[in-house]
Amino acid sequence: MRIGINCGHTVSGQPGCGAVGYLDESDETRRVGKRLIELLRGEGHMVYDCTNDYADTTLENLSEIVRMANAQPLDLFVSVHFNSGGGKGCEVYTYGGKSFDEAERTCEAISKLGFKNRGIKDGSSLYVIRHTDAKAMLIEVCFTDSASDAELYEKIGSDAVARAVCGAIGGKSKEELTVEQYEELKSEINGLKPMIYDYIDDNMPSWAKPTVQKLKDKGFLHGDENGRLGLTHEMMRTLVILDNAKVFG
Repeated sequence: MRIGINCGHTVSGQPGCGAVGYLDESDETRRVGKRLIELLRGEGHMVYDCTNDYADTTLENLSEIVRMANAQPLDLFVSVHFNSGGGKGCEVYTYGGKSFDEAERTCEAISKLGFKNRGIKDGSSLYVIRHTDAKAMLIEVCFTDSASDAELYEKIGSDAVARAVCGAIGGKSKEELTVEQYEELKSEINGLKPMIYDYIDDNMPSWAKPTVQKLKDKGFLHGDENGRLGLTHEMMRTLVILDNAKVFG
């Protein structure tokens, strides 16, 4: 499967960051989501990280998430969140409240960890659900402002939640591709829009960060008026090659 995973909201303290109670939503979505990406990739799925850490506004954050999700033909888009508002338990939002296998299994899998199963709800009004091209669901793992939810979550840990969701939406994917499937997949990949890297954050490949940071520090890279760098993989590879050749000193 081709799966897009979004760790909900921006990082804590930024515009568009998540709820804070007994748990900090922005921190926990990243713990669960990043681990979920690792697990799904380990199962053989093609997984795209659709997380946006920094934005000037909530709308900008949501728009960037959708842009990343719609930049490739996904089979499923999953946004990881933690709830607030005085309730307890887990729930999953889909367009029109439509029930499909991955959504149902996710509710069941998280509830088996001890959380109340609040079921599948109508997420048609949610930006990422409404604007994402692929089949989409938004997971609310538990409530940040519920002491009992927070206590249970901290007891079982983010890894257990990620594993539960992985089993619910991914399963095993170890079958070999046929020649026809391989050629179709290669064609789709070649036609994808390039991923854009605007900031030196977790989304940027680790091999590129030292060079990009160096060039920013030396004034070779400035970004636009909002500091967005607008770098593609190919651009960063070229910069690294030039940097290794001591072009920038």
